[in-house]
Amino acid sequence: MSNNDDRIQPKRSKDDILNDTQVISMMDFGKDIKMVMDNFKICEKIEIKHSDIITEHIKEVKKLQEIFCKFVNESLDLNDQLEEYSRNIFFFTECFIDINNYSDEEILELLESHLKDSQKNYKLAKKLKNILVNENVGIINKLSKIKNSTFDFIDDFESDEREIILYEGGTFYRYCIIVLLNLAYLAMPLDVFTKKKPCKEFVAKSEKWLDKNNKIEELNNKRNEIEMVKLFGENLRSIIRGISRIETFWDRQIRSIERLIGNLKRLDSSSEKRITQRQIVYNIGQKWKNVEKECELYYIEMKKLLHENRYVEKDHKILGD
Repeated sequence: MSNNDDRIQPKRSKDDILNDTQVISMMDFGKDIKMVMDNFKICEKIEIKHSDIITEHIKEVKKLQEIFCKFVNESLDLNDQLEEYSRNIFFFTECFIDINNYSDEEILELLESHLKDSQKNYKLAKKLKNILVNENVGIINKLSKIKNSTFDFIDDFESDEREIILYEGGTFYRYCIIVLLNLAYLAMPLDVFTKKKPCKEFVAKSEKWLDKNNKIEELNNKRNEIEMVKLFGENLRSIIRGISRIETFWDRQIRSIERLIGNLKRLDSSSEKRITQRQIVYNIGQKWKNVEKECELYYIEMKKLLHENRYVEKDHKILGD
């Protein structure tokens, strides 16, 4: 490219680059969230007949899916609130810098109002995040327990398969063992006349063989379903990974509010120099422009998710078909 081409090429600002990065990041975010709903649907359709534990886990995941959809609805409400709040914060920063049109009293009044709102939003965001991550009761915590139990089930199955010795002989051989076992039971009183006690020994070996054989039949039944159990476990992993992206988003907003509260408190202190105050205000403005953009993108991706999964918006309530 020539020098002339370089001169006419418009320069991209840091904000432009950041906005592009945010869009790409939120597009990936949207893909992950769509995958969450797709995997929930797959888990719901899986049927397991030979494991009460996995069957119960599938029911639990269905309930957690409903809780997750309610969470999405609540998160949209708070997201709207934060998006509007971010614009108010940006307006405050412009008022602070425009010292000719706003008095110190007006700025102080705005500052204290925003500090109060920040503390309120912080509590709401923490409460929302706790729906996802909270010891024993958060969606991610519960899904993780179900996932761990599912993979324990798979490990136990594979361990049993390795340990069990497959005996030769089919159904006829099994029936012969049962007949001979019954005869051995009847003949056990004769063992008193011998030292080796053959009847008792035969009974013990036969019972052991039958127990192993029954275990093999049980495993054969489970083997037909174990791939579905593995699919269930892998889908749980994907769900947890996707929901963790949402948890990260809200964790970032909580951290932004925390920093904002700290900065507003510094501004409220008369000990800070004017130049330091202007630097603080500038940083607040830059950060909360980004928060506004993130909230806009979050809204778009979540709304798309809900509509694609046949949810209908009504007064910010999401109703299933």
